[in-house]
Amino acid sequence: MRVVQLSVPPDQRDTVLGVLDEYDFGYTVAEDDGAKDGHDLVTFVTPADAVEHVLDDLEAKGYDRTTYTVSLATEFANFEGIDGVQDQWAKTPNKIAPETLRSKAKDMRLNTRSYLWMMVLSAVVAVSGVLTGSPAVVVGSMIIAPIVSPMLTASVGAVRDDRGMLIDSIHQQLIGLGMAVVAATAFSVLVKQFFAVPTTLDITSMQLVAGRLAPSILSTIIGLAAGAAGAYGLATKGSVSIVGVMIAAALIPVAAVSGIGVAWTQYIVALGALVLLVLTMIAVNVGGYLMLRYLGYRPDDVDEGLFARPSGRQALVVAGTALLVVAIVAAVGFGSYRHASFEQTVNDATTDVLQQPEYDRLGITQVSTEYTSVGPFGDPSTVTIALSRTDNGSYSNLPAVLDRSITERTGENVTVRVRYIDFDTSDRLDRANQTGGAAMAPVGDG
Repeated sequence: MRVVQLSVPPDQRDTVLGVLDEYDFGYTVAEDDGAKDGHDLVTFVTPADAVEHVLDDLEAKGYDRTTYTVSLATEFANFEGIDGVQDQWAKTPNKIAPETLRSKAKDMRLNTRSYLWMMVLSAVVAVSGVLTGSPAVVVGSMIIAPIVSPMLTASVGAVRDDRGMLIDSIHQQLIGLGMAVVAATAFSVLVKQFFAVPTTLDITSMQLVAGRLAPSILSTIIGLAAGAAGAYGLATKGSVSIVGVMIAAALIPVAAVSGIGVAWTQYIVALGALVLLVLTMIAVNVGGYLMLRYLGYRPDDVDEGLFARPSGRQALVVAGTALLVVAIVAAVGFGSYRHASFEQTVNDATTDVLQQPEYDRLGITQVSTEYTSVGPFGDPSTVTIALSRTDNGSYSNLPAVLDRSITERTGENVTVRVRYIDFDTSDRLDRANQTGGAAMAPVGDG
């Protein structure tokens, strides 16, 4: 529930109260107690979802909502008909008022010092989790990091044409992620120098690193969906789900992998993770913006507009940023499409080969592809196929067969590696027969 206060001139008092009566809201009127001389202070209680509708109706009747409008959260309220009002709006998934959205978004932001410290500490935790192979610690680092708050604030600023909010939020994102990468690099160097982990560690073979070496279509989809989910929670009566968005976006572990790559002089790994980090950041912002647009949020007449003031420097910064974003998204999208097409063809070729009768005791567990470089333009070099095997048969010619099939279909000259995962399977039928035979054996006479 919300308590809304309005400063209403005497000639609009009956009109305002008439609108409130139509909604069956409880209200009070304090005469000559408004924000301006001669105005009355009208206070009414409304469900949070109804605030925007009421203000829109009042504005349509001539009330100037910019005169004095305050919306406050309230624990409970009692007035005649409150149960019916709450039941009516409880079933309506409406969005909150634009003013409430802006205020709610701004309240999520930390001060710069606290924000940067949290980013640095979360990066340290993420590096520790990645190097020790602990997914739980990595998840903890995502929860600590406050990076999603400025992302959602940027989406609100963009959809409301609030230049100041948008620029501040983007600046905070860039500074925060930059600090996270620097902190991850410095901490990784210290860990390596003090032999906390083997200095010859093959970081690319680590499971928590391997999945964060380069952007992909799925990583972009995850970022878009996470941003959309956070924006939906922010703009409706649902919870913001900020922790869930942080975990889904998984930005801090990527920053940690970038720092680890620098410390281990694996600069291709660092660059690939950095590209993934930037793309995911963009995806979360775009996802939040698109969701807010879908929910119907638009700029008000009082909003100054993102390009309202003609400034050469600002225009240059905005244009350069836009071109950079478009270039990154286009490059990653093109490269991801090439990789996805190749991997799909490899999967089809592998499936067709293993459907042959001589391989009926094998099952596909995983197909992975390594590229000549980390990034969207790397060419495929090695295909590793993990197969489950339930017999002791030897398939020495299988890698060559798979190699020929993949080369014919893709036109790429790659190395094919086959890894077998052996399983010993009990014979349930024989065991059942033995059990049954024992049960039916005749019992000798005593």
